[in-house]
Order: sequence, then C-alpha cells, then structure tokens
Amino acid sequence: MVSKRLQWKIGISVREAEYQKFMEAYNNTVYRSISAYARKLLFGKPVEIICRNRSLDDFIEIGVKLRKDLQLLINKGLFTPAEKTELQKKMTQIEDQLTKIVEQCCQK
Repeated sequence: MVSKRLQWKIGISVREAEYQKFMEAYNNTVYRSISAYARKLLFGKPVEIICRNRSLDDFIEIGVKLRKDLQLLINKGLFTPAEKTELQKKMTQIEDQLTKIVEQCCQK
C-alpha cells in the first residue's frame, strides 16, 4: 500500500511583488495552510475563495471580546448566583441574536 503522506518538497523563488500577490490571494481563501493552497494552484484544481465583509468581521470581533469580558466578570465572583444566572441567560440571548445577524449577512 502506498502511503498518502506527503514525501516531497518543492521550493520556488519569487520576487517580493509576486510573493505579496500570492499571500494576498491566499489570505482570501478557505485554506489553513499555504501548502494546501499552493498544491491546488499547482495542479490546476479549483480554489475556494472567501468573500469577506470587513464591517461584519469587525462586528464579530467586538462581540467575541464583549463575551470574553463578561465571562471574566462572571468568574470574578462579583455577582450573586441569581445575578450570574440572569447574566448568563442574557449572554445566551445576545449570542443567539448575533448568530442570526451573521447568518443573514453571510447569505447575501
């Protein structure tokens, strides 16, 4: 049986402008590694590209930070058990609403 592990490496030299163009294109894809993206290009396979909405990305980033900050406050013991429960409930509601907003924005 032939191993499916990658066994060979290919190195290429490019100019700075070419590298920047390649990295810009890579950053707009769904691939987690540069190698996976480069293999797709090398073998002429279709490449999956992400269409990003910067405003939505910023919104999500702020929402995630808010959630982390609220969780830190909850964990510090500043609230009564009843207040913690109520705050957790509100956080869940906010998270659900944010998820709906993100899903609606991604459908367009």
